Amino acid sequence: MDLLKLASSVVGDVTAWRHHLHAHPELSGQEVETSAFVERTLREMGADEVRRAGKTGVVALVRGARPGPVFALRADMDALPVPELADVEFKSRNENVMHACGHDVHTAVLLGAAKALCDVRGQIHGAVKFFFQPAEETGRGAREMIAAGELDEKDPPACIAALHVFPGIPAGTLGVRRGAFNASSDSFSLDVIGRQGHGAYPELCIDPIAVGAQVITALQQLVSREVAPQDSAVVTIGTIHGGVRSNIIAPDVKMTGTIRTVRSRVREHLFEAIPRVARLTAEALRACAGVEIREGTPVLVNDDGMFDRLVSVAERVVGKDRIVAFENCSMGGEDFAFFTERVPGVMFRLGVGFKDKDNAPLHSSCFKADESAFVCGVAALTGLALDVCR
Repeated sequence: MDLLKLASSVVGDVTAWRHHLHAHPELSGQEVETSAFVERTLREMGADEVRRAGKTGVVALVRGARPGPVFALRADMDALPVPELADVEFKSRNENVMHACGHDVHTAVLLGAAKALCDVRGQIHGAVKFFFQPAEETGRGAREMIAAGELDEKDPPACIAALHVFPGIPAGTLGVRRGAFNASSDSFSLDVIGRQGHGAYPELCIDPIAVGAQVITALQQLVSREVAPQDSAVVTIGTIHGGVRSNIIAPDVKMTGTIRTVRSRVREHLFEAIPRVARLTAEALRACAGVEIREGTPVLVNDDGMFDRLVSVAERVVGKDRIVAFENCSMGGEDFAFFTERVPGVMFRLGVGFKDKDNAPLHSSCFKADESAFVCGVAALTGLALDVCR
């Protein structure tokens, strides 16, 4: 089958859908109009068993003419709380809300794949299941859809795939990586408790700001001295709050930070090590420290078998010379990892960068996507579905 020809037959609709979604972005957990639009569009194209999963998640199936496996495709739908500065005709109409991470593209491209598969459902053995997921940016959406039974109970898929736009490679290319694709993403809060007093008499006090500085330095030793050099990891302190006046030693300091790893065992080690180092460093300086770690998303690992399928389909869609093999795992988090923890899955990058232009990164108020990439995205998702369900 000519996948690009099939994708080209729906790409006009994909572009129109994307414009609508981009102009009407909604934040995580608030995708009310977005999910209604997706549900309505799926019904109009003739998808089977369109239903809600949770408050704003949408699931649909395209059942084939013959029995076979269930294959799943997933797109996230939520936007970000940033004002749009990009100069486009379909600019966001919702103040300080923008599809700056390309989830409007993900949703429109998956709708396009659904329509293309509806048109060739006679060639499908089994069924293709579509997950339109809310709240990826907060890390809750995938877990909500799984909790609704859509992965394990109701038409459970044998495998799953998803894409993510990437302006760092040009439109017409697909980015792939075997193994770890996205790092785990977790957060923590750290409190250092000292003894308040006059800034002129530090010997009578315990300065939590000075202790906190030593704790921050000690935490950086974790990555350089307790994590193997070949295992990427990040421990970053993002906020520090403490003190009210220049001549008063504060009673405490509060910090928050993020943890990123590309291996589960390193993640588990840092969960143990960060509280240990914070506590012992503070105690050495007469203070106390407490750490609360909040688990976010696990490492997203591409299944080897699904990766091989992806590369085979990508070669048919864009050619070998247009496949970009990423050397390093992205340190950004991605809650698609909750799906791939349970079933074999694969994620890839859809190049949306403009050639010979400076491309704003994801999460930027100036982010734009080259819409000529949409046909490749639809073709790749459709090709994967037909490859599994044959």
